[in-house]
Amino acid sequence: MIDRLRHGALAFTRHIPYTLVLPQGYSAARPWPLVVALHGMGHTEELMRRFMGPLLERPWIWAFPRGPHSFEMRQPEKIRIGHAWYHFDGDQDALRRSMQETAAHLLNLHDLLRKDYPVASTAVVGFSQGGYMAGYVAPRNPERFRAAACLGGRIKHEFLQDAPRAVALAQFHGEKDENVSPAMAREALEKCAALGFEDTHFYSDPDAGHEVSAPMVTELGKWLEQVLA
Repeated sequence: MIDRLRHGALAFTRHIPYTLVLPQGYSAARPWPLVVALHGMGHTEELMRRFMGPLLERPWIWAFPRGPHSFEMRQPEKIRIGHAWYHFDGDQDALRRSMQETAAHLLNLHDLLRKDYPVASTAVVGFSQGGYMAGYVAPRNPERFRAAACLGGRIKHEFLQDAPRAVALAQFHGEKDENVSPAMAREALEKCAALGFEDTHFYSDPDAGHEVSAPMVTELGKWLEQVLA
């Protein structure tokens, strides 16, 4: 039986949607800063857009892509489809490969947006799993991205050993976060600084858990104003 087995692979292509929010007074005659915002695991781009609501009146283009991986989110009362940026089962090499694949997808999106809109400097922000992804794609592509912010996740400094040290990195975290400990998030940012990332910023909301809290969004806005200036 084993001798009769054959294995193969066939590419499967999907179209992954995204939402764009243009700034008030948008004109194609001038370049605009771009913020790419990545949702958390099991979330949607629309939820991330609601999280960033207080910042959508800033003079920036906002892009809210959907994670390329879909999976069932089973709850007692219903089943819904959630979205993710990568697969992770504990295998770090597999995680790196999955993040590399998604990074390539995000670079393609960035190419598309720069083709269709006058984009100036770009930052990537993300919540939870999206924060992990933001902290991976931006540092490895400093010619495209000026900064990356992780909210409620942690920056995978282990995957940045061979990355350039050019981008600004920020961590926004809840002190009551039980999914990703504040100590772990702070330590990861400190290790990025030890690697040579000179522009790092840490903000902790004492009342927040694993969430995007209003104070975190306020501080994120202040930080984006600085890095996108």
